[in-house]
Amino acid sequence: MITNNNKISLGKFSAEKSLIYILISAVLVVLVFVFYLFFSHGVKSIQILSPNGGEEWEVGKSYEIAWKAKGIKKIGIVLFNRKEGKWIAKNIDAQSGKYEWKIHFGQDYGDNYWIAVFEYPWQEGNKISYSKAPFIITYSKSISCDSLSAEKEWPYLPSDLPAIRRVFITEQSYTGDLGGLEGADKKCQEEAEKQGFKGKWQAFLGGDRDEETAIERLKKTPKGTEGIFVEAKPSAKLIRGKEVTCHRLLGRSFDEFLAKFSNSVLINQQKFDKEFLSKLSSIWLGRISKKSKKNCLSIYKISSDPYIPLPEKYTFTVTCQNWSQGKAFVENYFRSEEQLNSSFPVCYTPKGALTKAVALGGLAEGLVKENENNERFTPSQGKSCESEQRLLCIEI
Repeated sequence: MITNNNKISLGKFSAEKSLIYILISAVLVVLVFVFYLFFSHGVKSIQILSPNGGEEWEVGKSYEIAWKAKGIKKIGIVLFNRKEGKWIAKNIDAQSGKYEWKIHFGQDYGDNYWIAVFEYPWQEGNKISYSKAPFIITYSKSISCDSLSAEKEWPYLPSDLPAIRRVFITEQSYTGDLGGLEGADKKCQEEAEKQGFKGKWQAFLGGDRDEETAIERLKKTPKGTEGIFVEAKPSAKLIRGKEVTCHRLLGRSFDEFLAKFSNSVLINQQKFDKEFLSKLSSIWLGRISKKSKKNCLSIYKISSDPYIPLPEKYTFTVTCQNWSQGKAFVENYFRSEEQLNSSFPVCYTPKGALTKAVALGGLAEGLVKENENNERFTPSQGKSCESEQRLLCIEI
């Protein structure tokens, strides 16, 4: 017989059992929710959607790079082939899912390119996704150097133009001890070959004698001073199968090119690319023409320093002893000497003061203050022979 007390106990047991089931169900729901959050939102992932292989993208046009990303805030995009990688974009919002890439003129072409999209900034363990197969970058046969000129708003000329004269400034810097004029020419030739520039090259550099000025030396080359002067470094490659490149115009004649060595910085910013411009103010020139200064040149950086002795401010030769000296002073000079050796050359300052000249220096391209807001280039700045300058090299 089931009494009332037994009925109460059984009812209480059933209620507790139901409560346990509810608690277990609640815990399971929480676990499922946590599991979902962890694997759906906590795990990072990225997948590139386009390009994914086989596409043909043309230089000069814009294309969409697309991807899917989870748990990632910023991404970076890199274009690469088997040799090297090249940045396309950095610090892009990952959730945007796309980036409009304008393939600018100057981009190499070929059929072996991939895109990589990765978690930015890059570090070990970051997520990354690659195109599944290579895609192709092409040049349209209708593209010419005129297209590049229109984009850059400055003239660019093709390398197969008969009158082209290429010019570059060396990567390496040198003291005034260049091994003479022949040594300077050799350095230009070696750097040209290192950078892949074919042909023969000569340093635009002048010596002590009038027949050795930079212009006179150039006149003696097969092409003389004739031609249209352009940067040697190509800004774009044209039609596949034909080795034609586009080059930035420096001057339609030699005189027009040479005039830029005395322009203001603001004007030259429009006429040279950034790399060429950054090198321009630190090149050895020596005597450019017969009108160039022959001796008693003041050293620019120390000429106004009141604590430096006057003899140390002047150099008798303006070509580092015909480009054979890389020191600051002539032999046997010591600042402690009370009386200078009588064998040291004599100079007159612009104010007519007589002084010995014990410094070694040469004429170089430099910058002088034009006004509060701008500087001007000058091809007649005196620099110490121990300073390191680049060389201007011209195809001959």
